[in-house]
Amino acid sequence: RLTATVTRGALPHLACYKLLPFAISRILFIFARLPTIRPGSTIMASPADGHDGNDSSSDSTRRSPRFTLWVAYLIFSIIATVSSFQAIEAQKNADAMMRKEKWAIVCTILTTIITALVVAAHMNSIASVLIVGTRLETVTVLILVIFWSVTVAIVTDPLNGLAVGESGEVVFGNLWYSSWAGFVISVMLLTSCLRTTFGVDVSGGFMARSARATHWSALFAFSVVVMGTSANIYDADCTIEGKNEVWCKRTALAVSLGTVGTLLSMIIVGLKILTQSPFVLEVSSSFILFVAWAIGIGFITSELGPGAPIGNLYHFSWFSFLSTFLIGSSCFEDYAAAKAMVEESQLNTAIEEQLSEF
Repeated sequence: RLTATVTRGALPHLACYKLLPFAISRILFIFARLPTIRPGSTIMASPADGHDGNDSSSDSTRRSPRFTLWVAYLIFSIIATVSSFQAIEAQKNADAMMRKEKWAIVCTILTTIITALVVAAHMNSIASVLIVGTRLETVTVLILVIFWSVTVAIVTDPLNGLAVGESGEVVFGNLWYSSWAGFVISVMLLTSCLRTTFGVDVSGGFMARSARATHWSALFAFSVVVMGTSANIYDADCTIEGKNEVWCKRTALAVSLGTVGTLLSMIIVGLKILTQSPFVLEVSSSFILFVAWAIGIGFITSELGPGAPIGNLYHFSWFSFLSTFLIGSSCFEDYAAAKAMVEESQLNTAIEEQLSEF
């Protein structure tokens, strides 16, 4: 209620000042939602807009499709940050602190702060319209993917000795698992944001374009990790005097398998993106890789192999082997289905010829 000191001429100005925050919020709302608005689409009402539906919880869920992933991302970021401090503190006592390890701390702290801000924005009705489903969220996730890639590369490097030891074994489980879990969640968030904001369905469109595209992409990622991890182990243990010959030969085998798998899978994935990959090329490549990994997995993960300790090389060697098996099984199923169709067609042709004679 206005006091007597307020003149009548001040009433319009006061009303404008009251409406100004609402007008600004509406403009920001429309601007933030512009990238996701397409012909025929409508802006969904929310409780903040004054349209309180019968089920407010379902409306909030529709507005925050990635809220669960963001919360999980925040949890793993906190675990990775605390674990990084603990790992570096242990090395500090041994006077082995390196500049790369400081970058791991910087990346995990920035990731935790940014993720906490995004989670807080999801829980606020006004801030959520500025971040959820907008280009800002996509750019934020892309930055986090870069930060997390640097973190994984540093903490899982045997030369740094943070999450894994010099032989590639996991020495700090919390840091190792939280780093890889955060990286996987960041990729999932990026895929979801691209689908929501720009309408780019990376996984769905890739699978619809060609069969086994996801399997070959996964094999490419696994092979890169095998190649990089085994190369780091080789540099750490096989370039010094008094090296273990058996160990180094098997490490070189892991480097070779990772390199071959990376090259073949990269070629096939590239062909699937540009055009269609020849079926014969897929069959021959999967057969070669399956046989090579069937033999190599025994040497790499055995007691005298570099993949014997539970770590990056152990896990991703088995992942690569299983991927080649899945690819080969899919190729065989396609071949069996095509063969059955040809036989059925030949049988129908033969029946029609016999009926025509009568």
